[in-house]
Amino acid sequence: MGQRDVRELDPKAVEFYEFCDEVVQEDGALPAKFKLMLVMAMGAQRHCRECASSAMRGAINRGASREELVEAIRVIFVAGGAQAVAACREAIEELLKR
Repeated sequence: MGQRDVRELDPKAVEFYEFCDEVVQEDGALPAKFKLMLVMAMGAQRHCRECASSAMRGAINRGASREELVEAIRVIFVAGGAQAVAACREAIEELLKR
């Protein structure tokens, strides 16, 4: 099922998804890179590896530095504990390659 099919089935759901995407992906009072680091932390707290990695890649694409990401991961460790950091493992491995 493609996006066009979903749009025909439930256009309001697609509009809401696009709104949510804009809230996170566009600069506002908070730069998008910081918003994506928040999403990374939330994904880690939910123990979702793909969520954390995907959000980290988005933050990098919006200019987050290695130092900013390392500090964000440090905060995730303090706030979420070892399990949250384990959820960031793939993101950390990707960051080490840079």
